[in-house]
Amino acid sequence: MLGPVETRSVSPVFVGRADELGVLREALARAAGGSGARAPGTGGEPQALLLGGEAGVGKTRLIEEFATVADREGAVFACGGCVEIGADGLPFAPFSAALRALRRLLPDELAAAAAGQEDELARLLPELGETDRGRRPDEEGMARLFELTARLLERLAADRTVVVALEDLHWADASTRHLLAYLFRTLRTGRLVVVATYRADDIHRRHPLRPLLAELDRLRTVRRIELGRFTRAEVGRQIAGILAHEPDPAQVDDIFERSDGNAFFVEELAVAAHQGCRTGLTDTLRDLLLVRVEGLPESAQRIARIVAEGGSTVEYRLLAAVARLAEDDLIEALRAAVGANILLASPGGDGYRFRHSLVREAVSDDLLPGERSRFSRRYAEALEADPGGGPPPPPPPPPAPFLVHPPHPPHARPPPPGAPRAAPGPP
Repeated sequence: MLGPVETRSVSPVFVGRADELGVLREALARAAGGSGARAPGTGGEPQALLLGGEAGVGKTRLIEEFATVADREGAVFACGGCVEIGADGLPFAPFSAALRALRRLLPDELAAAAAGQEDELARLLPELGETDRGRRPDEEGMARLFELTARLLERLAADRTVVVALEDLHWADASTRHLLAYLFRTLRTGRLVVVATYRADDIHRRHPLRPLLAELDRLRTVRRIELGRFTRAEVGRQIAGILAHEPDPAQVDDIFERSDGNAFFVEELAVAAHQGCRTGLTDTLRDLLLVRVEGLPESAQRIARIVAEGGSTVEYRLLAAVARLAEDDLIEALRAAVGANILLASPGGDGYRFRHSLVREAVSDDLLPGERSRFSRRYAEALEADPGGGPPPPPPPPPAPFLVHPPHPPHARPPPPGAPRAAPGPP
């Protein structure tokens, strides 16, 4: 009856990221031989960049915008992504996908650059020739493969600017990480830009990518970009692009508060609001939010549910009273939740809160009715038994200024001049 209503879940307008895109543009110019690069006529120098940010913050969208810029500048853009399979990723997956794209865009040039080493490079790009897949390469063979890959990219980028984007490095296998480190350390010639992305909130303390990032940070030739969340104004522009009209300011405030400025969350919430979703969360978004929580140990999941029901921030003493766990078990559960970037220590260091308010909302919505009432009863009992277990009380008002003469009693007026004083009463 109302007619079809088209809603785009992704804004057609590129929002913000001017500084980050500026860094990528500068790298492209230096690789092409522009400002800050080598002497004119000698070509540019290879550029290496790492782009990090939490899931959904807009890394892929920034890479897509950079691809448009690179294409406009006449550069060849190739992209490949890591694939999560089991405990480790698929070997060399992003390099294989990127080389396959380069072969499609530059078939003759890639064939000439790989001439004579097709069988060895076939480990990365099977289309080049036959290789013995059943035999694992030894250390010497792997080192030669890395060297041939570097030389292949340098030859391709000798006469043209080439951009290679490697996405989702947090899923990279060991061989991919080693090859990337080798390239970042050894590439010295060619108009080449290599940019790799990763999810910062997936890099826990024992993640295998963490040592590599620390190692690459020490290289002056590698630049690292951290992508932050959107501001309230940027969220408003993003929603306007999705809905194709200016949104109500109250709606922008609500979505900004619930999404914490995460671009993907903004998209999903805007569409859910437009479609009149009763709970405010689509089933797809709720499932995505709960996946990481459900990957925690059972004790950590229970702590997350308790914190979700306790408000924006829960004091540690109150949390311990409601959880009713041994202190060592409680600390272990909290460490698991914090290590997975589900919970964060509050700024004051005396409590815990969710990293994303929307995850807290999803966890709270997922509570069973009996479970919710039990947690509420325990919170009430804990606060009644120890009122100091909750948030600290507000500070007392400042003391009144010291007076040399005490004030007159209320509603009393001072005696007129010359009037006799009243006789003092009995002591």
